[in-house]
Amino acid sequence: VGPVSLRVERGEVVSLIGPNGSGKTTLLRCLATRSRPQMGVVSWFGDPSRDAARRHLAVVFDATANADELTGRENLAFFSAARGVPAKDAEQVLQAAEIAEVGDEPVAAYSYGMRRRLLLAEALAGDPPLLLLDEPTLGLDVSGQRWLTRALKRRSQAGLATCVSTNDTQFVEQVATRVCFLVEGRVVHDAPLLDLLDSLGGTRQILLTSRETLPLAQMRSIPGVEAVAATGDGATVVAKQREGLLADLLATLGDLDRSLLDLSVREPGLADCFLRITGRPLDD
Repeated sequence: VGPVSLRVERGEVVSLIGPNGSGKTTLLRCLATRSRPQMGVVSWFGDPSRDAARRHLAVVFDATANADELTGRENLAFFSAARGVPAKDAEQVLQAAEIAEVGDEPVAAYSYGMRRRLLLAEALAGDPPLLLLDEPTLGLDVSGQRWLTRALKRRSQAGLATCVSTNDTQFVEQVATRVCFLVEGRVVHDAPLLDLLDSLGGTRQILLTSRETLPLAQMRSIPGVEAVAATGDGATVVAKQREGLLADLLATLGDLDRSLLDLSVREPGLADCFLRITGRPLDD
C-alpha cells in the first residue's frame, strides 16, 4: 500500500473498492492492527494506542474463524464477554441474523453461509464504534444480505462508523455513504456515493461479446465514449447517451461487427464509474 490518507467519520459507511491486489485488505488490516504500517499513524477516534483499537473495534476478515467444537451461542458468548457485550444484546443479534434456531448446534455442523452470519453477528453485537468488514457478503444468501444491509444502515443512523472492503457494487450502492477507489495501493478517488452515481447521469454501459479481438483504441476515439476496457470475451464501453452512438460504434468495428455474439445496453453503476475515473475495469 502506498501513501494513504483515510478518515472514517461517525455515521459513515465507507467502502473500499478496487481490483484484486489494489491494497483493500492490506489497508483494512492496518486499521485493524493486524498489519503494522511502515510509516504514518493509525488512530481510533484520536487515540493511536492499541488499547484504543481494542475498545473501539470489531473486525471480520475472510479468514476469521470460530471454534468448531463450540456451539454458535457459545462462540458468540465468548466474543461478547471479551468486549463487554451483555448476553441479552448478543442474543438479539443472533435472532436478527436468523441463526438462533441453530444456536445450540456446534459450528462444525454449520454451512459456510451460516458461519459467515455468525461471524458478522459477533462483530455487530454491542454496536462497536468502528466496524471493519472484509468481503462481508461472501457466502450470504439474499436474506443474509438484506439483514446485513439493514444492520449497516441502522449503524449509520445511530452515528456509528463502518469501513467495508468489497467489490460487490450492488451491495455498496445500497449501504455506502462514501466510496474510495483504490489502484495499486493508493486511494485515487474519494467521494460520496450519491455524487458518484449522479455523475453517471446520461451515460450508458455497452457490453460487447465477440469472437475476435476488438479495436479498443479506435473505440475510445468515438465521440461521447468516456471509457473502454477489454473483458475476457469482448469489451465494456461507457459513453454519453446520444443519437447515432451505436451506429458509430458498429461503423468503427467495420467487418468485425460480424464477429459480435452479443451487444447489450444498460444503465451504468458504480463499476462503470470506477472504469471511467481510473481507466481500469474493476475486475482487472
